[in-house]
Amino acid sequence: MANIYKLDILSPEGSVFSGNVKQATFPTMSGLITILAGHTALVTNLSQGDIEVEPETGEKRNITISGGFLEVSENMVSVVADFAVRSEDINDELILKAKQYADEQRKKKENVNSEMAERELQKAIMALKVLEHNKLKRKSKGVKY
Repeated sequence: MANIYKLDILSPEGSVFSGNVKQATFPTMSGLITILAGHTALVTNLSQGDIEVEPETGEKRNITISGGFLEVSENMVSVVADFAVRSEDINDELILKAKQYADEQRKKKENVNSEMAERELQKAIMALKVLEHNKLKRKSKGVKY
């Protein structure tokens, strides 16, 4: 049990991941950083990219984020991301719905709705990039998608 730590990844939409992990790699403004159990205290900004999580049990997972920050303290790692999505949660239908909603709201030209629509559109674009990236990764491994 000494080689694991608690990881929580949050976004404005709620919890994206919470559990014990062996290690995780994060995209920071200075490059990638891998956190293992017992890491020294740290607070840093995160950039856009993938968090690769290796849970205590199970397969590695990828969570795509866009900005935010990371805090490490006493064998706990907390991430608060501006946007976060698990790669397995992304599909073409959800992206299309988000894009359509964003486009409709942008046409209304209302300030509050326009800002929300812009955020939804950015999420849809990010999710589309993740989906395409995952398709390419699977294709290179010989997995049919």
